[in-house]
Amino acid sequence: MNSLISPDEANVRIRKYLSDFGSAKLPLEQCAGRILRQPVLADRPFPPFDRSMMDGYALRSAEIGGNGRFQIKIQIPAGSPQASLGSQASICAEIMTGAPVPGDADCVVPYEATERLDKSGMRLLSPDAHQRGDCIHLLGSDLERGATLLSPGCRIGGREIAAAASCGYAKFEVARPPSIAVISTGDELVDVSSAPEAHQIRRSNDLSIEAALTQQHLPVAKRAHLPDDPDISKARLEALIEQHDILIISGGISMGNRDFIPETLTALGLNGHFHGVAQKPGKPMGFWSHSNCAVFALPGNPSSTLTCLHHYVIPAILQAMGDTTPRIPRRVTLEAPVKARDDLTVFLPVQLLPDNRAHARPTQNSGDLVRILTSDGFIKVPITAEKAYPPGTLFDFHPWY
Repeated sequence: MNSLISPDEANVRIRKYLSDFGSAKLPLEQCAGRILRQPVLADRPFPPFDRSMMDGYALRSAEIGGNGRFQIKIQIPAGSPQASLGSQASICAEIMTGAPVPGDADCVVPYEATERLDKSGMRLLSPDAHQRGDCIHLLGSDLERGATLLSPGCRIGGREIAAAASCGYAKFEVARPPSIAVISTGDELVDVSSAPEAHQIRRSNDLSIEAALTQQHLPVAKRAHLPDDPDISKARLEALIEQHDILIISGGISMGNRDFIPETLTALGLNGHFHGVAQKPGKPMGFWSHSNCAVFALPGNPSSTLTCLHHYVIPAILQAMGDTTPRIPRRVTLEAPVKARDDLTVFLPVQLLPDNRAHARPTQNSGDLVRILTSDGFIKVPITAEKAYPPGTLFDFHPWY
């Protein structure tokens, strides 16, 4: 596991060994933001009847002519059973939007195209302007009974809830989110509420990871911190691995004499799928797993942690949950040349500008948290033998969560 692999190969290995987390059946009102794991079928045609699209009058188009006068026989509010005009000529029904059109009517004329003559009569202002089918939403014209309305893998939002509710789905089979523990490492880190000594810094990576996961509807079950003590860390990691589906560790995976996370994970019986990716930032990233738990080990510098989390961890978890939502990257251009490397893929923070342009916002180093704040996301700069990509080159843009 000491040789570097490409970012693409890292994604392949992660997705190969990251298991499905199962599903659960939940009440509809608890499913917002979840990933659907069952098809939703139309239990009747959409719409289920010939539906009036306007407030106005339902009539027979063949009777339009002459003075355009009609006698108002009945009123049909929304929610009424389907009515009939009857056999008498030049009869209409006053009808509301959403109400069923009478079975013997084939045209709805909006109020604004008519003149009310008295309580029981109206006339068309422009009789020649109306024809069969006007302002009627025909039965089954949107969807046939039994057709698939929603497919497994979609993210459930307000539109999906409305569609499922209209078909009588009181519960959904949805993906179960994994139990995630986020772990920071290092004796130099203190709690955010503490006043750090000159040689200390406040913990932020774990909170940043949790915030990004939460935005993607991936709740964090536990946040923990490991000291630079291999025995204590091993015992705590062993317990966390038993209790959670996924561990996301920030720090402790580089080449320092206190970076013992990789050997500890191996000693605990996890399989190491890679440790080291040909990229900047985030080169020391690694991935371990066994049948019950997967561990993403991310470098501890803020830009490395954020980049690896956004490029690998979150997309892989969502895919393992069955998410099939298309994610078409936004394409942006930079007006200045983009420096490149012949040995490492570069993830470059950028600030978005109008007209799909972007401005490079490189950090001074992978520990530079301040300049990350001036960026909206990052672009992936592929390996090339050239020293730079010319101005105007298109790159895929990946937003920060």
